[in-house]
Amino acid sequence: MKTTTTRTPGVRNISVAACASRFSNVPLLIATGTLLGVPSTSMAFEPFSTPSAEETATFDKLWSNFVLYKNDENPLLQEFKLIGKYQGQYYWVDSDQGDVDGWEDRRFRFGFDAKMFDKTIELRATFQSTDNFDPFYNGLEDAYIKWKPNKNFTLTAGHIKPLIGYFDWLQSSDLQQTFDSSQVFNQLRVNRILGLTAEGKAGDFTWQVGGYSNDSDKEFGKFGGEYSVGAGVGYDAKACFGWEKADFRLDWIHSGHDKDDYLFTRYDDIVSATFWGEQGPWALVVEGFNGSGGEGRDGDVFGFFIQPMYDLIPKRLQLVGRYSFTTGDGPDSVIRQTRYESEAPNLTGGGRGDEYHALYLGAQYFIHGDKLKLMAGAEYAKLDGGGNGGDYEGVTFLTGLRLYF
Repeated sequence: MKTTTTRTPGVRNISVAACASRFSNVPLLIATGTLLGVPSTSMAFEPFSTPSAEETATFDKLWSNFVLYKNDENPLLQEFKLIGKYQGQYYWVDSDQGDVDGWEDRRFRFGFDAKMFDKTIELRATFQSTDNFDPFYNGLEDAYIKWKPNKNFTLTAGHIKPLIGYFDWLQSSDLQQTFDSSQVFNQLRVNRILGLTAEGKAGDFTWQVGGYSNDSDKEFGKFGGEYSVGAGVGYDAKACFGWEKADFRLDWIHSGHDKDDYLFTRYDDIVSATFWGEQGPWALVVEGFNGSGGEGRDGDVFGFFIQPMYDLIPKRLQLVGRYSFTTGDGPDSVIRQTRYESEAPNLTGGGRGDEYHALYLGAQYFIHGDKLKLMAGAEYAKLDGGGNGGDYEGVTFLTGLRLYF
């Protein structure tokens, strides 16, 4: 659930009530830990060392309880498991447009995953809840059937992620190193959508194509709007770089427009380009987005981010940085981050401008890899311009917990 405390500009101290709100969800977190089971105190847990094989095996055994059925000899159903996630975070916005803080149950999702017919078919269905669990059901997250006859081809149909933004969007939020996606991606109005996609691999190259219904809402929509089509290509360049990972990816989506559209409503064309490299304790991602064909306040926009990561303690503690930049065609074409800059109580100009800079610095502490981790970070952001004086400057401080199974 989401609780907030607001203050006037210039006030920098967190109130007692705000501190209390920071811990208002402790019972929920304790309950979550109880459901998972607490590892035996005899298990060696070294908080400042790489997880031992014993520690990892203990956690893996706990997580295996969510696999309700597994039998590779069954020709029909090989595996059936429960899947879910909880992401909660405390935020504090300290800005020239006023201050606000609170706790948010950012994501709660639950469902199942089934692998069938020699694992060539995957069925997945998950639902999502609202921030305050009221109503408890707030639409579908993933609801698809995936056919993978071999390792080089995949066909997916259902309520899925459109294939754009290889790092910032297509990677699961379970694995996300920052608290939210980049500002430029968040303003493109991309979300899960009813679609059909095909993906393939040929040597070091990958390819993808897709078609989507823009009328998709929290479920499957009514097929009353326009449609979008997309294509993309990738290249695995690790042999050229001599790195553990060196992926290049270019993706494109073209959209028609109709009054009944729910998604892809701002731009005719969206292009994303990605480089993602890893070597030893280092990782680096550079990703850019361009939205064109916008009208009115939603003028064309271009943005990118650079995100370096470094493992201070392998598989235990990681530092994460990110610099983001966005510029647009028009005084109101760039939109502030929805979380949590838009909650500044004295925000002017609708939080729109023509140039945005942000710098994030944070850390991830892994208890059981990305499946159970703690996060902390801060992001400085500055938005310039705005036809209605929409300048913004502030820092958002964040702490949180991520859990998935």
